[in-house]
Amino acid sequence: MKEETIALRVEPKLKREVELVAKVLHVSPSEWLRTRLSYEVKHLIEDLKSQIVLEYMKGNLTKEELTELFGKTAEDIDFIIEKTRKDFLKAKKLAN
Repeated sequence: MKEETIALRVEPKLKREVELVAKVLHVSPSEWLRTRLSYEVKHLIEDLKSQIVLEYMKGNLTKEELTELFGKTAEDIDFIIEKTRKDFLKAKKLAN
C-alpha cells in the first residue's frame, strides 16, 4: 500500500499527551496517531454519508470523488438518485 505524508502541527501539550498514551500502549506516537486518525475519518465518513450524497447530487462532488469514498456502492447511489427522480416526477404528474 502506498502511503503519503501529512504534516500536523499540534500544541506542545497535545504532543506530550500523545507521547504518553503511545508509551502506555507500547507503540510509536506516529503509529498511534495514524491508527486513531484513520479510525476517526472512517467513522466520520459513515456519519456523513447522506450529506456526502447530497453534495454529489448538487454537483459539488464528482463521480470519481464519490467512488473514492464509497467504492462500488457509488453505482448504487446513481441508480437510487435516478429512480427517485423518476418516481418524484411521476408523483408530481399524479398530483396535478
